[in-house]
Amino acid sequence: MYTNWLNDILRCPETHETLIFDGNSYASDGKVYKVENDILSIVFPDQLAGNDSKYNKFYNILAPLYDLNERVMGKLLVGVDMVKGRKQIVSFLGLKPGMRILEVSPGPGVFQKYLRNDIGEKGELVALDLSMGMLCQCQKRNKKLNVQLIHGNAQYLPFADNSFDALYHFGGINLFNDPQKAISEFIRIVKKGGIVSWGDEGFSENYRNVPKKKLMLKINPGFGKPRPVVPDSVYDVKENEVYDGLAYLIVANKK
Repeated sequence: MYTNWLNDILRCPETHETLIFDGNSYASDGKVYKVENDILSIVFPDQLAGNDSKYNKFYNILAPLYDLNERVMGKLLVGVDMVKGRKQIVSFLGLKPGMRILEVSPGPGVFQKYLRNDIGEKGELVALDLSMGMLCQCQKRNKKLNVQLIHGNAQYLPFADNSFDALYHFGGINLFNDPQKAISEFIRIVKKGGIVSWGDEGFSENYRNVPKKKLMLKINPGFGKPRPVVPDSVYDVKENEVYDGLAYLIVANKK
């Protein structure tokens, strides 16, 4: 189950009130959140709408094949080595042994072995996703990595302020209902000076392959979305081109 440390920082995603654990569920002010298959479901709002609802259904269906599809299609369509790209992305984060990190939207857990390698056995790795299907894939893939999984909404994170040394999100923010709110939440739960990072699809200025641009825009609507604005509440902002200019990764520190 969850460590004492994680239990201490869990909060109601609606009110941010402290949650009380009774051995089977977490409760606060009449709201009860249950644990099933070792995953706490703490999604808010109860009824999803807009893109959150649309893409959650899509990712739940695609979850068992997501990694294979991404690796194969990435190689065939645009010539990108996804595994090499994933290693590069994590290398940009600047993680250190012993850190407590939250991964938001881990999908099937393809980054988690690299994150665990950087923070070491003594580090704490928590992963939160809106798709229960994706979290189940994380369980199957990374049983030995000691990842604590939470079923929740990135725009309403169920954690206390200043709880993590680092937050990492890659892939998905372009399709959130409110990307800016998500980034605000990312920053809220990270300690002062901690690492805040997010990224997604997005052509770099140097990407000149027009036919592939048109193809990717048809396949993935995320490529057509504007990038979220970087808030003033972070500093030392670095913007990295990843996946051969088909995506970006912002890495910054909380003021």
